[in-house]
Parts: sequence; structure tokens; C-alpha cells
Amino acid sequence: MLYCPKCRKIYGTGNAVCLDCRKNLKEITDKNTPVAVCHASGVNKDRVRAALEGQGIPTSTVAAPKSFSCEPLTGGDTTTDVIVTVPYQAYTRAYDICVGIGAVDPEDEADSSELAEDIAQKQDRLDRDAEEFEEMSPAKRTTVRIVSAILLIVIFAGVIWGTDYITELLKNLF
Repeated sequence: MLYCPKCRKIYGTGNAVCLDCRKNLKEITDKNTPVAVCHASGVNKDRVRAALEGQGIPTSTVAAPKSFSCEPLTGGDTTTDVIVTVPYQAYTRAYDICVGIGAVDPEDEADSSELAEDIAQKQDRLDRDAEEFEEMSPAKRTTVRIVSAILLIVIFAGVIWGTDYITELLKNLF
């Protein structure tokens, strides 16, 4: 199994990078490697930790990327989104517990595999588009630059002459 060292999400062997943070995945070599079992915040965070620790599964929390805390205002950390992590050896049991208490929706896991397929299709399309792109010759590039500069000058001249014409028209009315 592979996991993301930044967000701790587990992936199968089909992926090379994390779908969330785009970091390279690493092989899980130690059974005590902390892996993410779910995202939680507020009271749900405490409920998940209590359920897992009640079953003898050690847990820890890591602040989720791009989460905001209201701790300075409220004096407590109630709305920060966290990643609940467990040792890899207890992941299956912890995942089942989280599904049982409603903290994890098993259908979301199916959505993430569809997301991975969608990303792979888009990457293939971009690769094909890059292969079809052909580089301009230096002569053609120079010609395009000259024509673009002339058109820009003509546009500026048209705007200036148009403004002068409208100004003269308005002066003659008064």
C-alpha cells in the first residue's frame, strides 16, 4: 500500500501522486505508520476520537491543510478541520468504526476512484494535445510579432483619432 506523507491518505498501487496535495506517494513499510482514517471538525472530531480510543485504537489529529481556527477568538479549538490518524495496522478496524458512527461515507470512496479516473483521462488528453502542438518557425514567429505590433499601433491610433473626433463634435455643439 502507498500513502501520502503530507495528508496521510492511503492509496492503492495504481497511483503515483496524491490526488489532494499532488505529493509523491511512499510505500508503507512500518505497521505503526500513521495514516488518515477521516476528516473531522468540532464535536465530530471528539466523537471520532472517543469511538476509536474506546475500541483500543490509538489516535492522533493533524491540522488539515487550508483549515482555519477560531481558537484566538473562542479560547477553544472547535471548528478547525483535522485529519484523524491511526496506525496502519489498525486502519481497517478504525475505518469500519468510522463508517459505523457515520463519520465516513463509504460512497465517498467510490467517488474518489472516479475522480482518479477522471484526472487520468484529462492528463491523457493534455498529453495528446501537447503531442499535436507544433512549434513555429523563427521566420513565422517574427512575422506574427511584426503584424501584432502594427495592429496594436493602428488600434491606439484609432482610439486617439476617435476620441479627438468626438471631442471636436461635442465642442461644436456648445
